[in-house]
Amino acid sequence: MQKINITKEKLKKLYEEKGLSSYSIAKIYKCDPTVIQKRLKEHNIKIRQPKKKIWIPKDKLIELYLTKELSTYKIAKLFNCSNNLISRRLNDYNIKARSIDKIPISREELYDRYIIKKWPLSKIAKKFSCSNSTIFDNMKKHNIPSRTMSEAKTIYPRKNFSKNSIEKSYLIGFRVGDLNVTKRYLSVCVKSNTTKLEQVELIKELFHKYGKVYMKRYGNVFNIQCMLNSSFSFLIPKKDNIQKWILRSRKYFMAFLAGYMDAEGNIGVYSNRARIRVGSYDKKLLEKIHKKLLRMNIHNKYRLETLAGTNKQNKDFWRVSINKKEDILRLITLIKPYLKHQKRCKDLKMAEDNIISRIKRNRQ
Repeated sequence: MQKINITKEKLKKLYEEKGLSSYSIAKIYKCDPTVIQKRLKEHNIKIRQPKKKIWIPKDKLIELYLTKELSTYKIAKLFNCSNNLISRRLNDYNIKARSIDKIPISREELYDRYIIKKWPLSKIAKKFSCSNSTIFDNMKKHNIPSRTMSEAKTIYPRKNFSKNSIEKSYLIGFRVGDLNVTKRYLSVCVKSNTTKLEQVELIKELFHKYGKVYMKRYGNVFNIQCMLNSSFSFLIPKKDNIQKWILRSRKYFMAFLAGYMDAEGNIGVYSNRARIRVGSYDKKLLEKIHKKLLRMNIHNKYRLETLAGTNKQNKDFWRVSINKKEDILRLITLIKPYLKHQKRCKDLKMAEDNIISRIKRNRQ
């Protein structure tokens, strides 16, 4: 069952300042009043003695419970008290409790609301006008397991990764270049900070179908975060390397390179000449990119561009550059289907148009 999180300050404001009862607070948080009483004790908040005892005549209780067959939940609502109190009064008056079988909850209904839709017990109990414990008893009867703490905290549904190798290659490349990925319990937390709105939209596009994407803005900096399930554990390691299964396949490598370039790449036209460059501190990874491109007959330069200690940089900065128009066109043809960043795609088209126009001029 999901633990009700309520701070001491909030509880004091509701209970002491506003004078709400534990029952009223429980209605706000959709839980049992005993939960609120327990939190009051945990926070060392002195519990008020009730102003008056709720008196329920035995004949009235017999009428409501046995004759009209109202649930303890509905009777509690009539007397503005907890269903636990009604259960105690039934016991005090030696009124035999009805079997839970009289509450018509099928396994399919319970499974759909608790497991699929992830309703809390209190919401299901309200739906069927019964207590949380009745729902819990029905779950045991139908052999429906309780959610784990991690599952209980999951408000938005998370879907498994598609297992598509091209998508996986792209995401690994993009993760190495731009994402911070950590494990949280059974979840995978993906985070990034950027000043570029295009990068925000790209991250939303990549992950919104798998989990809720949260975005906050601090000045001109966007903070993006998404909680994914454990099928995305392949994103957790950040290695200055490229996995062999990616290097062995041209399409997987191009998808990886597209992801890495969407994060770290630069495509532009300088002095009327198109250039494609990708640079970072990932020396070994860039060296692998350099060698793989050469094997694909795409000539490029791999060099140390800035030494550590220069311009307050802590590490050496390396770069791979593709400068000749034939090599750029070859790379454009291969990588175009996999690029996703709006600006990279526009810049790639500009570079392609530049090279085509230069070739036409040379033929005239």
